[in-house]
Amino acid sequence: MPILNSGVEARHSLDGKVTPLSPQVGLQHVGPRLQLTIAPLDEQVNIVANKGEVIPQPIRGLALIDTGADYTCIDRDAATKAGLPIVDSGPITSATHEKENVPIYSVKLKIAGLPISLVLHRAYGTKLTSQSLIALIGRDTLRNCVLIYNGPDGSFSLSV
Repeated sequence: MPILNSGVEARHSLDGKVTPLSPQVGLQHVGPRLQLTIAPLDEQVNIVANKGEVIPQPIRGLALIDTGADYTCIDRDAATKAGLPIVDSGPITSATHEKENVPIYSVKLKIAGLPISLVLHRAYGTKLTSQSLIALIGRDTLRNCVLIYNGPDGSFSLSV
């Protein structure tokens, strides 16, 4: 099982002065974030290529490991830019809103630092850009992983 070990670096801005936060406080403030690339599944890329259409570029950005999320979520704008196909729609509820019907995408996730890609056939579309995220890694994905959240060290490890 490949393992990603990651520390968190965070900064705080107060009165125009930027200061680094300790790793422990940084992990508390930004959470376990990792670099992620989202792209269509290989089968979808082949369909687009066989039609002679332009294959969208994968989108790279930050993802938050979210043990409070039932399902992995993809930012809708990032999903559109990456050319992810909508495979279904379904309801989600979050801490900020009641049940909302959203698009569901199939997606290939490539976590920077790990030699494998994850294939998800159901990732829920949400608005994540206000949090500077392209994805939330939910418990549907984490059920196949080992996650160690090391608060005193200000780090986390993810094994897939």
